[in-house]
Amino acid sequence: MVDLWMLTFPMPGTAGLVAGFAEGAGWDGLVFADTQNLAADVYGSLCLAAAATSNLRLGTGVTNPVTRHPAVTASAIATVQAASNGRAVLGLGRGDSSLAHIGRDPERVDAFERYLTRVQGYLRGETVDLDDGVTSRNEWIGASDLPKVPVDVAATGPRVIGIGARLAERVTFAVGAEPERVAAAIATARRAREEAGLDPMGVSLGAYLNVVAHPDVELARSMVRGGLGSFAHFSGMPGAPGVEGRDAAV
Repeated sequence: MVDLWMLTFPMPGTAGLVAGFAEGAGWDGLVFADTQNLAADVYGSLCLAAAATSNLRLGTGVTNPVTRHPAVTASAIATVQAASNGRAVLGLGRGDSSLAHIGRDPERVDAFERYLTRVQGYLRGETVDLDDGVTSRNEWIGASDLPKVPVDVAATGPRVIGIGARLAERVTFAVGAEPERVAAAIATARRAREEAGLDPMGVSLGAYLNVVAHPDVELARSMVRGGLGSFAHFSGMPGAPGVEGRDAAV
């Protein structure tokens, strides 16, 4: 089954309107970017979107492992899960604009894996081992009758793809739209699950794409330019996966 989701930035006073439009237009889900210096708070916006819709899936697109403790992230997305009656998804990546605007590079891969493991523990209602022998559990998440919030890892490189494939319910690739690159990412995810003794087909896979549908090609190109430029900018941020050759100059 294929789901089609829309990504946008949460802006004050518009979350419910945007979510209502997305649901009415037939989108399966809506994700709000978590980038505190550029947009409104993502979790408050998602709760407002939940109140304005009845079927639309709602998620972060994406949050990061630096600006919030894993217990805080789990509690926030579980609040969206409760407000939406089970329609929430936690999108998690290493961080780009949210960290760049506070002088931080994307989180190290090993630290990202540790954060993901802890968030998953909190979302399952488990006791989580933190640093220095401290243990912690989110009591109210464990007491909820709602299903666990699925985690969707946004991934570009093979290490993060593998981590997401092993530890998350979903992986969404940020590798562009070229079929060869997407196919290679899919193969990496399935191989990582096989090597971990898991069903290679047991994880949901997706891709972030810049898409505009319009019969006027020139107008479509104009409409897609903003989103395409934004993703290209993320690719050139300090600490982002390497960009080579002519693309680096662009």
